[in-house]
Amino acid sequence: MTKQRAVIDLEQSLYSPASIALKTHGIAGDQNMLTTVKSMWRKLGTGAVVVNTPETVATAKELRWDMIVDVAVIGFGGAGAAAAIEARDHGAEVAVIDRFNGGGSTRISGGIYYAGGGTRIQQQAGVEDTPENMFHYLRHETADAVSEETLRKFCDDSPGNLYWLMQQGVPFNASQCPFKTSYPSNRYYLYYSGNESFTPYTNDASPAARGHRAHGPGVSGATFFNPLENAARTRGAKILTQHKAVGLVTDQAGRTVGVRLRRFASGSFAGWLHRQLYSVLIFSRYGAMYLPAITWLLRGALEKLEAAYTQGFSVRAKRGIVISTGGFFYNRDMVTRFAPEHLPGMPLGTIGDDGSGILMGESAGGATARMDNVSQWRFINPPESFVRGVLVGRDGQRICNEMYYGAQLNEQIMTRAGGEAWLILDKSLFGQALREIGPRRAMWFQTASALVYLFVAREKAGSLAALANKLGIPADTLGQTVSDYNRLSAEGAEDPLGKPADHRAVLAKGPWYALDCRVAGAVRNPSITLGGLCVNERTGAVLDKNGNAIAGLYAAGRAAEGVASHSYVSGLSIADCIFAGRRAGRHAAGGDQFQGGRHRDEK
Repeated sequence: MTKQRAVIDLEQSLYSPASIALKTHGIAGDQNMLTTVKSMWRKLGTGAVVVNTPETVATAKELRWDMIVDVAVIGFGGAGAAAAIEARDHGAEVAVIDRFNGGGSTRISGGIYYAGGGTRIQQQAGVEDTPENMFHYLRHETADAVSEETLRKFCDDSPGNLYWLMQQGVPFNASQCPFKTSYPSNRYYLYYSGNESFTPYTNDASPAARGHRAHGPGVSGATFFNPLENAARTRGAKILTQHKAVGLVTDQAGRTVGVRLRRFASGSFAGWLHRQLYSVLIFSRYGAMYLPAITWLLRGALEKLEAAYTQGFSVRAKRGIVISTGGFFYNRDMVTRFAPEHLPGMPLGTIGDDGSGILMGESAGGATARMDNVSQWRFINPPESFVRGVLVGRDGQRICNEMYYGAQLNEQIMTRAGGEAWLILDKSLFGQALREIGPRRAMWFQTASALVYLFVAREKAGSLAALANKLGIPADTLGQTVSDYNRLSAEGAEDPLGKPADHRAVLAKGPWYALDCRVAGAVRNPSITLGGLCVNERTGAVLDKNGNAIAGLYAAGRAAEGVASHSYVSGLSIADCIFAGRRAGRHAAGGDQFQGGRHRDEK
C-alpha cells in the first residue's frame, strides 16, 4: 500500500532508559521493568506520523472488520464528544477513536464557551442580549468564514446549545467579572471574552458578556470536557483510546466506509507506558511551552512506542465517519508550508494537533481552506493597567487600541508594525500593574506572564528619550505619540483608535518602561490554526474541490473550516466545536441521506 507521510518536526533526540524514573505498575520488580524498557528501547524506530492513502474496496463487505458501528468519530475532544453524543441520541451505534487518552485540546483549555443571544446564565447575570445582537457583533469577528445563514443559525442556536451542555452536566455560573481580563479569576465565570465593549464593534451591536467559563477552580477545561466524556460513555458510545487512525477505507462508489487504526495490545506494558508518558506531557505542558525540548522528548518517545508496539485494527462505519482531530500547529512542516510567518509562535493545544485528520480528509479527496490562517495571541491584561499604556511600533507611532483581544492585538502588531511592538508605561502605571496581579484579579499563569513583562522582557530608562534610544526608535516621534495620548486622556476626548476614556491614563513621570511585545520577543505568543477541511455548512459533510460532498465523511472543530476560521475570541473555538460537532454527528447518524455525494435536501 502506498503511504503518504506527514512528518511532524524532524527533531531527533537520544534517550537513556536510565534517565526515566518509573514506578512498578503490575510488573514484578524494578529490575524486570528496567529490562523490559531496555528491550523496548532497542526496538524503537524513528517515529513519524503516517497517513495512508485510502484503501479502496469493491464493497465494505469484502473486508473482515474488527468492529462494526454506524458512526466512527476520529478524535475525542470537544467536537468529537458532541458528535458522539448527538449520533447516539439519533439512534446510531458509535465508536469514538482517540490516539491518546481523550479530551484533546478542550480538556486542557480554559473551558471558555462563547454563547449569547440570551442564555440562562446571561439572564441570571442581568445581561441583555439577543441572537440578532450577537450576530451583528460576530459578523465583525467572523467576516466571511461562514455564510450569513450559518452564522445566524449559530447565534440562534447559542442559548439552546449552552443549555444542552448544562444537560450533559457541564456547570456554569452567572458571576460576572467587573474588569477587563483575558481570563477571569476563580471569583468570576462570565466575562467579556472578545472586543464587545468598544468601537468599532459597538457601532453595530450593544456590548454583552458572552464568555461562559465552566464553573470550577483553576483552568476549567477538564470541568468542561469531563461531563461530555461521561455523557458519551453513559449513552453507550464505544470509547477507543490509544487507537491511532492511520487511513480511511473507501468503496468503489467513493463512499468512506471505514478506518484503519493502530493500537496497543490490551494490557501491554507498552500501552501503559504510552498512557503514562502522555499524562506526563499534559501535566508538564506549561513548562513545555517555554522549554520545547520537553515536548520533543516525550513526543518522540510516544511516536517510537506507537511505531514499534502497535498492531492493526479496523472499524467499519456503516453510516459515516466524523473527523474531529484538531488543528495542525504541532506539525511544523505544515506550518512552514502554509503559515511560515507564524513559526515563532508557541503551540497551544496537544501534540495531537498535528494535522493528521486534515491530511486524512485530503487523502479521500477533501478540499481545504484558510490553512494560512493562524491565531496568535498577545495578551497584555491582566494587569488591567497595561491596557492604559501606549503600544508603539519601531517608528514610535501608536499601533492600535490597546484593549483589543489578544488575537486582534497581535494581528495589528504583525500587519501594521511588522511584528515589532513595545508597550510604554510610566512609573505610576508600573506600580499599579504590580498591585493588580494578585489572586483576586489574576490566575497564576497570568501573574507569571505579567512578572516576566515587568522584570524580564522590558527596557527601563530615566527619561522617555533615553528609553527610545534603548529601543532604537525615533525619540521625537515617541515623545509626540505620548504627548498626543496624554492630551486625549486628560481631556477625555474621543480616541481615534477607539479606546474608552476610562482605560486611558496620563503618562507623566519616570522611570519609563517598555514591555517587549514583539512577535519574536521573549514572551512567546500562544498559537492555534484556524483552517481545515471544507464542509457543507448545513450537514458538516467534507467537500471535494468541486464543492460536492464526499459520501460518508464529515468533519468538525479545528480540523474543519467553521465559525472560528477567520478570527478568534476566547470561547469561540469550543463553541464552534459543539455547534459543528453536533451537526456532523446528527447528519452522520442519518448517513443514508447522502446519495451520489449531494444532500437530498439541497437545491
